[in-house]
Amino acid sequence: MVPCGERVSQAKSLRRSRLLPYNALASMRKEDRIGFRVPAELKRALVQIAKNEGRSLAQVCEILLRGGVSLYKEEGPRYLQRLVSRQKKEPSQ
Repeated sequence: MVPCGERVSQAKSLRRSRLLPYNALASMRKEDRIGFRVPAELKRALVQIAKNEGRSLAQVCEILLRGGVSLYKEEGPRYLQRLVSRQKKEPSQ
């Protein structure tokens, strides 16, 4: 588990980088659902991140999705193209 002071420092650095407006995330109402299948190793990695951060799996997924959407808004299609090309280079597991 990450010490509280370190977690606060990480949250502040994320806010500074404008990737994640923490206050907006904490106060948003959940109005809709999204469901999709993922490879088992991805779920294990997400669960481990959630444990390390002291958050729920849903919170971690939402934070990562918001960060990705924010980067996509900044970079446009190049962001997804870079991720897809990176996946192609990695050996399949």
